Amino acid sequence: MRYKLGLAALAVLLTIAVSSSALSATLNVAVSADPDTFDPTRTVAAATVEIAFNIYEGLVKAAPDGSLVGALAAEWDVSSDQKTYTFTLREAFFHSGRKVTAEDVVNALNRARNPEIASRWSDFALVETIEGEGNTVVIRLSQPNAAFLYTLAEVNAAIYPAEAEGLSSQPVGTGPYKLAEWRPNNFIRLERFDQHWSGQVPYYDQVVFRIIPDQHSAVLNLLSGTVDLIPRMEASVYHQVASNPRIKVVSAPMNLVQILAVNNQRPPFNDVRVRRALAMAVNREDMIFGAAWGFAQALYSGLSPAMAQFFRDGLENVNPYDPVRARELLEEAGADGLRFTLTLPSDYPLHVQTGEIAAQQWEAIGIDVDIELVEWGTWLDRVYTQRDYDVSIVGLAGRLDPHAVLVRYTTGNSRNFFNFSNPEFDRLIQEGLSRQGSDRIAVYHRAQEILAQEAAGVFVMDPEQLAAMRQEIQGWQHYPVYVVDAASLYE
Repeated sequence: MRYKLGLAALAVLLTIAVSSSALSATLNVAVSADPDTFDPTRTVAAATVEIAFNIYEGLVKAAPDGSLVGALAAEWDVSSDQKTYTFTLREAFFHSGRKVTAEDVVNALNRARNPEIASRWSDFALVETIEGEGNTVVIRLSQPNAAFLYTLAEVNAAIYPAEAEGLSSQPVGTGPYKLAEWRPNNFIRLERFDQHWSGQVPYYDQVVFRIIPDQHSAVLNLLSGTVDLIPRMEASVYHQVASNPRIKVVSAPMNLVQILAVNNQRPPFNDVRVRRALAMAVNREDMIFGAAWGFAQALYSGLSPAMAQFFRDGLENVNPYDPVRARELLEEAGADGLRFTLTLPSDYPLHVQTGEIAAQQWEAIGIDVDIELVEWGTWLDRVYTQRDYDVSIVGLAGRLDPHAVLVRYTTGNSRNFFNFSNPEFDRLIQEGLSRQGSDRIAVYHRAQEILAQEAAGVFVMDPEQLAAMRQEIQGWQHYPVYVVDAASLYE
């Protein structure tokens, strides 16, 4: 089956042509956290993906509606047995000025599946070989993988020069913008790339991502004109801009799973009764209105409703809000008098506020909660990488395919910082790769049921994305993944 990027799809991705009046235009964007690294193979942070979307491209990429369109691949063909993918490369250039070759693609994707380097190497576990010659790249899988093309749209599958060094601080991609300057914890400045393969160039000559963790400060900067756009404004500050005629706010589901993560292997959380007690003690409505000002939808398992038919509805009664039963479960597990540390990432006010509400609700059933605030880099190292924590909270950024979201809960997965393990769940996630249609939907529905029944974590909400910007800014695109598409914006 051959796939080709048609003119209609291409139009979605093409950037706004530059007029003479826009040659020196600068867009200032407020973001809450610094990238962890600009090496696409190593990154684990949504804060990196948000910016890197403008710098790097893979063979394919996401469109705003969640479909896939060609990026560095002009077209591709999938064999009848669904195990061989053949990509035809378009003529494209790196920010260094060198032409993209099949060798670059082979090198980048082989690095992306190297467990000694890559943060998401397990996503490429079914890849047997990657070969390239001329303008053709052939990838062979050991078995069908219905999610594979979506894997290639992730930033971890981005293409960069084979000879590139120092990508962590000096990224070299093919995107519509290139890195000009990075001052950690201050700003990232991008410059327009005039040789983009689309033949178009963005409206803004420069895009400056300013690191402003405090949302009140971000809003003050927006109101004063220092900042033009807040792509993920916290609902708690919505009232500060809602009635301002110079500011507009657009919203859409974020496709994010906010989860109170529980370390499933650390006693007493290795007892499902304790995990269920934590889940049954939380009132999501209080959290949604107390932390997200009502701009969210309650979640009870590991997928957002944005995943459409793959989302398993009706799980709210698996661990319903019932503080009395929650206290009973703790007593049955011998965990009455439980005390633990709740680690909160201080850079994300929504997560901090949700965590504080959760702590109050847990204390109401007799749990003693110590709150620990840590900056984002510490959270990534200690909670995500070392898995040294009791309970924490984070937002798991959405993906384009359910496998990419749910595979993180499988035993031994590099992203399974919950330390969750369930044989039936592992089997289902593997089966989902080779299923099609309604059979595949049923597999992921059952997988979500297991996450809820086993209380792998306390799934809280999918907040709405509130993007606040100057009235003059046009072209804002909501994506079902955690990105800012600066090239689509203009005035």
